[in-house]
Amino acid sequence: MELFVTPTSPYARLALIVRMEKHLSEQVELVWTQTRNPNDPMLVNNPSGRIPFLLLKDGTGYEDTDVIIPYFDSLVSPLQFGIPDGEAYWPFRRLQAMARSMLDGISVWTRELMRPTNEQSPKIIEHERRRANRLADYFESIIGDSSLAGGINTLQLLLFCALDLERRLPSLDWRSGRPNLAGWYTRMLNVQSIRESLPSYEIE
Repeated sequence: MELFVTPTSPYARLALIVRMEKHLSEQVELVWTQTRNPNDPMLVNNPSGRIPFLLLKDGTGYEDTDVIIPYFDSLVSPLQFGIPDGEAYWPFRRLQAMARSMLDGISVWTRELMRPTNEQSPKIIEHERRRANRLADYFESIIGDSSLAGGINTLQLLLFCALDLERRLPSLDWRSGRPNLAGWYTRMLNVQSIRESLPSYEIE
């Protein structure tokens, strides 16, 4: 199998972390690609051009972390990245959706700043900045929740990758006045698979 990724994508990083957590390095080869290249060979199998994209041996494939992460998880027992059952199911899904919203919004903000200055939308930037701050405040208040305090799960990875975009977007500044969130982030950085997935933002 081949996993198509870019060095700067937080979504690709989610898949990279799970690939390492499930010890799939030998089964899943990494292919570094450029999503804006109209001649990228990945487009033959993945017409949407989005990454991460997992190419299977039969020529079909899966895009999006919502599909790739459960697929990786299914390849090696025990399951590690599933959604808890019973009473924990809906609280987990609620926080998971909020963390995904934070990641999506900050990604929009980051992409907007990649545009030429005269083409950037101050309204979009300000809208996403306010969204990120509201969500950071919320996670600061509930960071001790059991879903965020236990072993690695998709909720934790979504939140971590959202916060880690500060590497590309210093104006995100989510640490100010949020010591609990900053402490949680530091603890996550000590997880081997997360630490080894640190991207090189100099590669474009």
